[in-house]
Amino acid sequence: MKLVETDVRPRETDTESETGTSEDGLGRLAEQRGISVRVLSAAGIQTDHGGGRHDGWWRIPYPHRTGIHKYRYRNPDTRAGQRYHDSQGADFHLYNPELLGPGEPEVWFCEGEFDTLAMIDQGYKAIGIHGVGNKPVEDEQKEGKFRKSWQLLFAGTMCFTIFDNDPEGLQAGRRLARFLDGEAFDGWQNGYGDVNEWHKSDPEGLADALSRYRDGIYRSKGMEPWG
Repeated sequence: MKLVETDVRPRETDTESETGTSEDGLGRLAEQRGISVRVLSAAGIQTDHGGGRHDGWWRIPYPHRTGIHKYRYRNPDTRAGQRYHDSQGADFHLYNPELLGPGEPEVWFCEGEFDTLAMIDQGYKAIGIHGVGNKPVEDEQKEGKFRKSWQLLFAGTMCFTIFDNDPEGLQAGRRLARFLDGEAFDGWQNGYGDVNEWHKSDPEGLADALSRYRDGIYRSKGMEPWG
């Protein structure tokens, strides 16, 4: 059961934009990923038609409160060698399509854009980190790719991590959870590799596993789960 109606900020997009992008094919992407067209469209995902190296790729905006930090491009050809490419000169940044910030009661940190959107489709507040290499560094005196200022943004928020179900993902998820004084999801079932795969294959099963896990965490802390 979904917790709340999602609050992904809508984008003002036309069928074909002046920047050489369009929303055509979102139904195909929704079928491929098992994520609703509503969530994909609200996140501003479009097909690039600029005629360059990303022509035909999915263009994923990384918004912030005053505009777009960068675009990340996803190759729709799952057999291709290169799956992702960032805007030229863009550095690492959180994927935060809902523009979450201080004061959120609960946030889930995911490994990748589509895992993040799958969690949003489930009704959770979620933020993405593209790749386990962007986890916080162990040496607290050093600044890693996951910035200390982001840690401060979510002070007082119940933070969960749900990275890929593989050794690298589980380790990175636990490290980020410690950094955020949060909890790392450990309720994986049926061999699913990531959140998006589970959401597509068995959304009800994922919803039940998430609900039982978070309820157990809240009660272990003597708190009442919201939602």
